[in-house]
Amino acid sequence: MPKTDAIMPPRDLTARPVHRTDDALTLHGIQLEWTVGHNSGGSSEPPDWNNGHAPYPHHYEVWLNGGDIKQTVDLYWVTWWGGWNMARTHWVCLGTETGAEYRVKIRAKLSDGSWSDFTNEAGVRIDGSQHYEPPGIRPAPQAQAAAAQPAPRHGSIDQPPSRAVRAIRDNDPAPICVAARALNTSTTWQEVVPPAPALIADPPWNGSYLEYRKFFKNTNVASGANPAFAGLDLAADASHGDWPVTTLDGSAAEHTFSYDYMAHHVDGTWTHQWFITRNGWDPEDGLSFDDLEPVPFMVEIHGDTAVTSYTTEALTRKRGRHAIVDIWGGHGGPDDGHGSKTGEFFVSVSDVLFT
Repeated sequence: MPKTDAIMPPRDLTARPVHRTDDALTLHGIQLEWTVGHNSGGSSEPPDWNNGHAPYPHHYEVWLNGGDIKQTVDLYWVTWWGGWNMARTHWVCLGTETGAEYRVKIRAKLSDGSWSDFTNEAGVRIDGSQHYEPPGIRPAPQAQAAAAQPAPRHGSIDQPPSRAVRAIRDNDPAPICVAARALNTSTTWQEVVPPAPALIADPPWNGSYLEYRKFFKNTNVASGANPAFAGLDLAADASHGDWPVTTLDGSAAEHTFSYDYMAHHVDGTWTHQWFITRNGWDPEDGLSFDDLEPVPFMVEIHGDTAVTSYTTEALTRKRGRHAIVDIWGGHGGPDDGHGSKTGEFFVSVSDVLFT
């Protein structure tokens, strides 16, 4: 077929209810599938696949229930066998509690920077949800090596600066940052991760996805549930004041966030998920997972080493004080004692003020 560099818009969207389970935790979601170019899935390589370099979109928006954009998706895929299924599917996490039914449509960023037309709007009822099954991919022999961990390790949100960046890397003089440094026993700003014994005792890697929420109890999100970073969990109070904030223009159509990578893992398991606090969150109450909107406003699937900043239009209605939480992780981490890895994830919390 003729080669083209023009990005092809998505069409023929379908949606079905699915759930993911890990011990007592159940996450509900919507599995989206669509056609792009000659790619409608299946076990046969589409004629425009081009060894994984087909002109399919990387940047999508998910709109729910006829309202505003709900989620930005940066979607990448493996180039080996079956990767075309990753290039046309997405799982929208709805959290642990959901509504009864949803309507969903998507659109994609095209070659000239404009948005494609929306796909058809697909309806889905959450009752009758099936267990999530990942797209059929045969891992390449080098995939495991891609998850190896060079040193120095990992990273954190750089703009707006995370608490780890402010308190540990940049030695911010704000009283709450000083107090945080005194409480922390680690000075490794780029590795806010649950302690290895916790990962080994209850691995977050669940065969087809990374489940991190079970690690967070009460108000320990910012520390990654790791006592070595306990200072990052400090709540605003009269003695320490509040965490320094980055002011964001609440009227801006889009916001861009950057990540300071010290080891940029990209394979079929590594994802970013970006959350924001619900309206009315009070920083004096600390930060728990229940304080966050259940649907991540932005996700990146698989990753691309050339990409270190992420842009979303999903925050146009936020005002006032908020925290932005990024969870980045995938297959890796300590050995589980059975010849495999436990999985791992890294936490960044950025304090912002929408004006």
